[in-house]
Amino acid sequence: MNYTKCFKEVILNYSFIDPIVEFIRHNENITYKVTEKGSEDTYLLRMHKPITKNMQGVQNTREAIQSELEYLLAWSSHSELPVQIPIPNINGELVTNVVIKSEEVYCSVLRWIAGETMSKIDFTNEEMVSTLGKRIAHLHQFSRSFEHGLSFIRPHYEIEWLNNILTKFRSGENIGIITTEEFKILENTFSLVTDRMKGLSKSSETWGFIHADIHHSNLISTSSGISFIDFGLSGFGYYAMDVASAALFIKSDLRDDLLSSYTNIITRKIDIAQLEDFMFLVICELYAFRVSNEGMHVWIREHIPSLIELSKSLLNGKMVFYKINQRGLAN
Repeated sequence: MNYTKCFKEVILNYSFIDPIVEFIRHNENITYKVTEKGSEDTYLLRMHKPITKNMQGVQNTREAIQSELEYLLAWSSHSELPVQIPIPNINGELVTNVVIKSEEVYCSVLRWIAGETMSKIDFTNEEMVSTLGKRIAHLHQFSRSFEHGLSFIRPHYEIEWLNNILTKFRSGENIGIITTEEFKILENTFSLVTDRMKGLSKSSETWGFIHADIHHSNLISTSSGISFIDFGLSGFGYYAMDVASAALFIKSDLRDDLLSSYTNIITRKIDIAQLEDFMFLVICELYAFRVSNEGMHVWIREHIPSLIELSKSLLNGKMVFYKINQRGLAN
């Protein structure tokens, strides 16, 4: 079913004045830009319906969406920079239920952050990379103090998450876009990383609420500085995972600047090997998401050798922090 033209039923639940709606994309959510003609106020409308079942998860439940929005409200009252503030519907609710062709779909609206979506080119100088490290540190500082109730539900990035990724890779082997030999190497690497993750301490200093999808396209350059957007995959995990995600799109010779600016605020030593493991997992999640998208099978087949090279290096105990790219390791 094509949901991309169903926004009219959602709009009726909000007090928008003469809105202009522009479709943005359909990925983990269906997203639209909504602009009110009179005031020019702008919003992000999200229909929480992933493009493939492979991307469906706890984050798409009503309780989890409500929890994400509660976090954003709390973060907005703390952050010095713009935050995607949730907008309630005409009933005062943050999550809107609509029924589209007998199917219930959850929706939410966030205030639009004015600015430019950032790119890898923006992070080719020490100043900008250091600023990013500080922003991640400030986010994690807030997460340490963030209090929530028992009804607060978000994804957990630990062993079950690893198992789910590997299961998706196994389906890729079953349909022939990943060879049996490649899957075996991935399986061995996951076993290694899983064992290491089991040994990690889970304390208030290492574990908490994380963005879980820090990517240059989820950063907005505003007049005040860098703002985070798209907390759709946010949840509970090791803070190192956010740092690892950021390091992936930073040039190798600037990755130390990212780490030093982060640890100047979060005064805790970062284990490079741990970052390598999380970089590997973040990359794997991208591949795993794309396994169920037939249009991405050529892309997977083209890039899987890079991921296998990374896997082999990790299995052989090689240091790869400064060599990893967003696909794996160059052949």
